[in-house]
Amino acid sequence: MRVFSVPVSAPFLRTVIGALVDGRLIEGFEARANPEILARATLYLPTRRAGRMAREIFLDELKADAVLLPRIVALGDIDEDELAFAQAASEAGLSTLETPPAMEGLQRRLLLAQLIAAWAKQIRPSDPSQAPLVVGGPASTLALADDLARLMDDMVTRGVEWRALEGLVPDALDQYWQLTLQFLNIAKDAWPRILEAYGKIEPAARRDLLIAAEAARLTGQHDGPVIAAGSTGSMPTTAKFLHAVAALPQGAVVLPGLDTDLDDEAWRLIGGMRDPQGRFT
Repeated sequence: MRVFSVPVSAPFLRTVIGALVDGRLIEGFEARANPEILARATLYLPTRRAGRMAREIFLDELKADAVLLPRIVALGDIDEDELAFAQAASEAGLSTLETPPAMEGLQRRLLLAQLIAAWAKQIRPSDPSQAPLVVGGPASTLALADDLARLMDDMVTRGVEWRALEGLVPDALDQYWQLTLQFLNIAKDAWPRILEAYGKIEPAARRDLLIAAEAARLTGQHDGPVIAAGSTGSMPTTAKFLHAVAALPQGAVVLPGLDTDLDDEAWRLIGGMRDPQGRFT
């Protein structure tokens, strides 16, 4: 496992790129003297913005007006066409990636709003003097749809099943807590049927499938350095991806501001190791 850290006092992306082109990040990969070999490398960064910055830094580090850049991929927004192209170019001949399309944002929002509006009409407070659960008007319904969508994304990202919420609220608590769980049945019961009818999946679920497919491709066949820099693995799927990259023969994971005073057991849990001089790598 190859896990490195850049201290918070140093410019992260420039430090990573400088170490890469100097051959300090991947042993034997000295791109400063042979910039053409950069095309063999793949660099995973957290965002597209970081990718744009990386292109400028490569030019600046190599003192060149033009250079063959590594494949730079935004880990949070892996593109299916790019992944399919990389699979086709690999010698392993991996099967074509097939994933259902994701439900588009606006369509998802409007469908959720329709489900919420229908649910609100069925639920009436037992006491007419009590306020309704959903204030009338499309604005409040859309706001609830946005909140529910964010919760759904988080549940998918964390790998939590909706049935985990069953029994979360004791029967003795206020009826509004029970109604909240009934409200969440929109996501638990009604929404999966909507997705099935449209032949689509959640955006977060599709993102995780693409990241997992990329990890499988790299593990199966990859020639050249693979560096994942800047991502902390806060999502389970991303953490598995970083673990796969760190295990590659020419793979490296670079974390921002990692505490290098961690004890051996804590370091083992994140996949790192000490070199013969006792330094973390």
